[in-house]
Amino acid sequence: TTTFTDGAERNRALGAWGAKGGLGGACGVLLGGVLTDALSWQWILFINVPIGLAAAVLAPRFVEEGRSAGRTRQFDFAGALSVTLGLVTIVYAVVRTEVNGWGSAQTLAVLGAGVALIALFLAIEGRFAARPLMPLRIFRSRALSGANAVMFLLGAGMFGMWFFVSLYLQRVLGYSPLKTGLAFLPMTLMIIAGSTAASRLTARVGVKPLLITGMTLQAAGLLLFTGVSATGSYASDVLVPSLLVATGMGIAFVPVTIAAVAGVSAAESGLASGLVNTSRLMGGALGLAILATIATERTAALTRAGDGIHTALTAGFSRAFEIGAGFAVAGALVSLFVLQMEGRQAREGVPATATEAAR
Repeated sequence: TTTFTDGAERNRALGAWGAKGGLGGACGVLLGGVLTDALSWQWILFINVPIGLAAAVLAPRFVEEGRSAGRTRQFDFAGALSVTLGLVTIVYAVVRTEVNGWGSAQTLAVLGAGVALIALFLAIEGRFAARPLMPLRIFRSRALSGANAVMFLLGAGMFGMWFFVSLYLQRVLGYSPLKTGLAFLPMTLMIIAGSTAASRLTARVGVKPLLITGMTLQAAGLLLFTGVSATGSYASDVLVPSLLVATGMGIAFVPVTIAAVAGVSAAESGLASGLVNTSRLMGGALGLAILATIATERTAALTRAGDGIHTALTAGFSRAFEIGAGFAVAGALVSLFVLQMEGRQAREGVPATATEAAR
């Protein structure tokens, strides 16, 4: 948003960014398979250390400085700490429901603590922080608020989808980690194609229609995934649904990012871009925790009833895909009824003026 000020140019840049994300995903799953097969699964964690260090060394050379000389250096540590602890606590409470149950005193107490920490964070941001980490006034923009809600729901469904498809391929179909990585390649190619197409189509059809289309395709693919079978195959149970979901992801990712940063003034574009990425990761963390818990409960119940392990696993996966499809449908509805962009914003995703951002 600072390097590419023109709407069409920025859309192309975001399309390239989304395509690089798909390419990174392909490299990640393939390398993960190689490392797991050749060494051990722990290496998928170790490998991030040299990658992170290399990025840290190269960033000052290749990333343009964005510091504003006139801004203070105060950091909202209390806000950062409270929101981080709050989210971790809520995710922990959800994950532990497999042991404690949803209505147990332990679950309710931990959930209550997490909600209280999030409430404290909102109080800090709204009343006490000199330079809040997340100024609440930014949510006056319907474009930004709607885009972040959609990104949250997109992350909630998609993180779980990758997780459960990977488990289905390995635990039910018997794929090796490397073969699983190769099985994800068609999805990666469709994410790249969808991102590239979306960057070119945004100026023609607008942000909102593309976003609705992308979320609808994701919902359709996830619904097809609910038909996974204990006696299925990659061609019959995985390929077509995965291509639909991946196409939807690619199409949705560019316009939702455009909408998120178009809803604010140029001076707050960094905050807006950070917020939409946070929404994606928050949605992924909470969504995966919820879906994994639901799937595990379903599988455990069927196992106790005497069903075979593969049948019980696929039933759990199917239930998770159903909920994931619900997340995608909710994202499409938010795009339709909440997301509001006008004029050139809707066509090209140009940043809002200070007056427009305050609407």
